[in-house]
Amino acid sequence: MGLMDKFFKKSEKVLVEEFEEIDLSNYEAEISEEAEMFVKVAEVTGLSEIPAIRKEIYDGNIVVADLAFIKHDKLTLDRVLKDLKQLAQDVKGDIVGIGEDYIVITPTGVRVDRNKIRGGK
Repeated sequence: MGLMDKFFKKSEKVLVEEFEEIDLSNYEAEISEEAEMFVKVAEVTGLSEIPAIRKEIYDGNIVVADLAFIKHDKLTLDRVLKDLKQLAQDVKGDIVGIGEDYIVITPTGVRVDRNKIRGGK
């Protein structure tokens, strides 16, 4: 078999019947029962989500907030960011933006490393 044959070798067909369905519900239950901290996702559409985010942070969870819905409303966006920055300061947590639409707010004792993980070196 030549080098070109290896690259252009036709893939073998695998029948669906050869796969087995695995029920992960037992494992998921074990994981969620043992977790002390969760990563929660919030869609922020206004100031009304701030109390729920505040509760999650005080409960020790990390919140990833999607700000895409309020990005066009500068006044609401500024107020939400101000409130969330104050929340992070109050609990001695951290807050960091990811791209243009997301921020991560962490509880006490959790910091977000600003250095990106890159492959290679």
